[in-house]
Amino acid sequence: MNKIPRFISLMSDTTAKALIKDDYYRWFYEDFIKFATGIDLKDYIAIDNELNTGNKVKDYRADTIFLNKNKLVNLEFNQFVHTHTMIKNIKYAFRMAGNGYLSGEQYYHRFVIQINLNNIIKDSKVKEWNEKDYKLEDYKSKAYLKDVRIITIDLRKYKGIVYDGTNKYETFLSMLTAESYDEMERIVGDLEEGKIIMKKLKELGLDDEFGMYYDAEIVHRKEVNSARIDGKKEGRKEGRKEGRKEGARAREKSIAKNLLKMNLSVKDIMKATGLSKKQITMLM
Repeated sequence: MNKIPRFISLMSDTTAKALIKDDYYRWFYEDFIKFATGIDLKDYIAIDNELNTGNKVKDYRADTIFLNKNKLVNLEFNQFVHTHTMIKNIKYAFRMAGNGYLSGEQYYHRFVIQINLNNIIKDSKVKEWNEKDYKLEDYKSKAYLKDVRIITIDLRKYKGIVYDGTNKYETFLSMLTAESYDEMERIVGDLEEGKIIMKKLKELGLDDEFGMYYDAEIVHRKEVNSARIDGKKEGRKEGRKEGRKEGARAREKSIAKNLLKMNLSVKDIMKATGLSKKQITMLM
């Protein structure tokens, strides 16, 4: 019996790293990035963020980074986009630029371009970042820091596009949004380059070892998002609790001020409000 390949998404870092490391498939990423941003990655070399760690899982999941002398391009495949996703990515871009420092006074200039490929938006606030091209600006002089540039591509506008013989690169971007092979086949149609990529994805879908790395990434992303959401809920709960405490303290201080005006003793006010002697004397 033939084994049925599981669906492998192009929006996985694990998938991107596997294809980009293979010279036979790297053109796919080079083509749609040049179409969407104008940046030509053909003169860049693909590197692991933590060069040659020797850990296959980490190497598969390491960020997709391209380097050309002192220019660095970082691809971020954001399948599910929350506000914290974009904040994390922006901070990461600046951290990469800061890695130009070597030691002491030594420094080499590094230009960093981060390209965020945003697919499914999970937070309405993220809409503010979509399809934007950011540089760091001094708000007084309006001068730009050219060392860091952050480009965001909204993949939703390519969702559902199918190949019509003239829109190859739009089709590539549409393939990133596919959630099944049936959907991808409709998108690709008779586009030969698309068929090549889809064939490779099905091969990866039959590879148990690759599937293990792929699953590890998916689980990791879910854990991170769940932790963020649970953290927010807990934060709101703690915030409400602290807010109630602050409200009670404010009422107690207001009462204490009125009692001071009535010339009651500090000791009596302490009994009436529960405030300490120090808290009451500070209101005098």
